[in-house]
This record gives sequence, C-alpha cells and structure tokens, in this order.
Amino acid sequence: MSLDFTAIDFETASGRPGSACSVGLVRVRDGQVVHKSGGLIRPPADLGEFAEWNTSVHGITAEMVATAPPWRKVAAWIAAYAGPDTLICHNANFNIGVLRHACTADDIPWPQVDFLCTMVLARRAFPLPSYRLPFVAAECGVELSGRHQVLINARGAALVTVALARQHRAATPADLADALAIRTGHLEPGRYRPTVRRPPTHSGRDRLTAPDASPDADPDHPLYGRVIVFTGALKTRTRQQAWEDAARAGAIPEKDVTGRTNILVIGDLNPAVLTPGAATSGKAARAFALQAKGQDIEVMTEDDFIRSL
Repeated sequence: MSLDFTAIDFETASGRPGSACSVGLVRVRDGQVVHKSGGLIRPPADLGEFAEWNTSVHGITAEMVATAPPWRKVAAWIAAYAGPDTLICHNANFNIGVLRHACTADDIPWPQVDFLCTMVLARRAFPLPSYRLPFVAAECGVELSGRHQVLINARGAALVTVALARQHRAATPADLADALAIRTGHLEPGRYRPTVRRPPTHSGRDRLTAPDASPDADPDHPLYGRVIVFTGALKTRTRQQAWEDAARAGAIPEKDVTGRTNILVIGDLNPAVLTPGAATSGKAARAFALQAKGQDIEVMTEDDFIRSL
C-alpha cells in the first residue's frame, strides 16, 4: 500500500453550492504530486448566474465559461481522473457539496467515492487560531503558490495530507483517518456520509426519545397514524427534531423498517436515483423488499417529508 489519492478544489459562480465554474485536480502517488489538471466549467443551466462577490474572489465571469465544457461532461471527467482514489479537499462541506449539488441540478447520479477533509484532519491534529488552508498549510510547512487558485488549493490540500501522513506514519489515506480518529466520508448514488470526527460509542440514534403522540393532530393529515422511519443524514433538522415533527402531525416514529412501517424518509438523497427498487441504504432495501411483498410503504425524500408537514 502507498499514499495514493487525488486532491480536488472547486470555485463557484455564486453562493448556490452547485454552481461549479472551475475545478482543479492534483494526483498523488506514493506521497508525491505526479500530475495536475483542471479548468473552467459551464455551470448547470439553472445555476449559471455569476455573483459579483464570487467573481471578485476568483476572477471568473459568465463570458469566460460560455464555451467551457458543461458540468455533465466535467463530472464524468472528474470521476475518470480520480478513478478509485480517495478524494482529498480542504473544506469538504463546500467541495463535496459542489459535486453533489451540481449533479443534482443536472439530474445525474452522484459519483461513488470516498473522501477526506484536511480541515477536519487539521482540527484533530493541531491547535490553530484558524483552520483555513493558509493557516493549516503554514503549520505543515507547505507553501501555497501558483497561478490558478483551484490548483493552488488542491495542491495545498494534497501536500498537507502528505505532511500529516508522515507525522502520523500513515501509509494510506485510510490509515491517516484512523490515526486521527476521523471517519472517512463516502458518496455514492443516493447516499452521502460526511467526513467527521468519529462519533462516541453511543450514537445519537441510540439516544432518540420517542415523543408523545400529539392530541391535537389532524386525523386527515397525510402522516396521521402512519409509522415513519428515517435513514441517512437530514439536511434541515436533527433526527430527534424529525421525530418530534412527525409526532406532532400524528405519525409514529420508529428506528427500523419493519412490517409496521408505512413511510421511509431517506435523508440527503439525490432525487435522480430514487427509482423503483433503488437500494440506497439498508433500510431502503428492506422497504423495497416489503413493498414487493405488498406492504404499504411510501419512500420519501427529505423534501417530500417537509412538504407533507
């Protein structure tokens, strides 16, 4: 095994997370940068408006990307360039968020990839006044220099990862994550798991408290009397809050899909992959299997659930 990975960085046209307008990729093999690539992107059609503030930061305009490859082609190229590599980026919430939301905007499935965030790694490794890339790079002895910002940032994240791996005698990105007690993030069609500090042994799921049924719930509400289960990371509320919202509408929240379940809500799901039989999680697989046997189970996205409330 060797320290192989691909680092990635995006710029966006606006504050909308899927408005990818530039990408930089840096390939690392055995702890050495061996290749760099990237370029401009024509954002998804509904996200192509450039904000003045974003342009002031990266200098990219709508005119500059007018003839650039569209996101749909760039997404396929990124997947081919990275191959089976773990993706490394600084601030995965932003960069992996761009990847996810741009794919959703173009109605294409998310790629399958593991990823790590150098910001999360650095927070575990060092006490710093700020965990922005310049501070983390300086702590690791990495110089940020170059002409193209996305390549500067991708290279910086790559070299920070190499420095951290050497400090912790990690041979692979997975070893580095283990050394710093970080959970590797994962993305695949219909499923997203962020990269975070490893949770304690007793997770929040185990501490869920079943709320009392609401005596004021409307019997005509579409959730009334329905047994509801949640799976995946919810974007708009905690799992406990989702339980409480469901109970106020007269639903009965439970932890696992069983013969009683009527609704399964799949959190942080790309709607493009919610198709009949799509096993986006273990709970979804059980729900579709029970559906096939005739059980009345409706599968919802988080947005569907919010609208039903």
